[in-house]
Amino acid sequence: MVDLFLFLLDSRIPETSLQLAEPYLSRMNRVYVLTKADLADPEVTYHWVKKFGTQGSPAFAVESNTGRGVDDLIAYLEAQQASISDRAHPEAIARPLRTMLFGLPNVGKSSLANRLLGTSKAAFGARPGLTRGSHWLRRGLLEILDTPGVIDTSQAKGEVLYKLAATWAVRDNQYDEEEVAFWLAKEVFDKPDPVSFITGFGRSRGFLGPGGQVDFGRASKSFIQCFREGKFGRISIEKPDTQ
Repeated sequence: MVDLFLFLLDSRIPETSLQLAEPYLSRMNRVYVLTKADLADPEVTYHWVKKFGTQGSPAFAVESNTGRGVDDLIAYLEAQQASISDRAHPEAIARPLRTMLFGLPNVGKSSLANRLLGTSKAAFGARPGLTRGSHWLRRGLLEILDTPGVIDTSQAKGEVLYKLAATWAVRDNQYDEEEVAFWLAKEVFDKPDPVSFITGFGRSRGFLGPGGQVDFGRASKSFIQCFREGKFGRISIEKPDTQ
């Protein structure tokens, strides 16, 4: 049904995104789109794009919220549509390039669809699982099949689950916030004493309970959310030279 698959990967965890989604999608006609690039280390994202390119797959880093990088992707899609038209019968009516967006929940599929189509028809929001069904959307000579997050993340455990939770690719009831915050502080922020680090963070935010003790649960939740929103800077969890 489609000419190209736009395989969306969270720029902060491209390898995990790829491993979880890989079994669901053919390798044919695949284009990688590294989303949320504004939240990841730009140099690391550049090397991810370069790595995918050397493997023979086009790759683009985009910021769906700001639109940065989307123009390059649109230019590529327009070239692909023109190629299809060139191969068609001279008297045939030009048909749209049919694409499908695919990736983990909350990776930015609907947001990217809106950018590509210059519309707000695709429902999206800042939580996983908002898109409920598949929808064909069209603008000019581009058709996009917007899909829900059909990839099963319910069985994710350990570090994979922590990465998904930190980037908000799983629902809040699938993980323990204190465990995820502890993992983030230790493995991503390289803090030898994660508890003290999170406690200090909570104290600086005024998350105090009875007796002036830091509410570790509130501190953990806020710490995770600050990471998700890029308030600690642009941080990549996975790097291509460490996979």
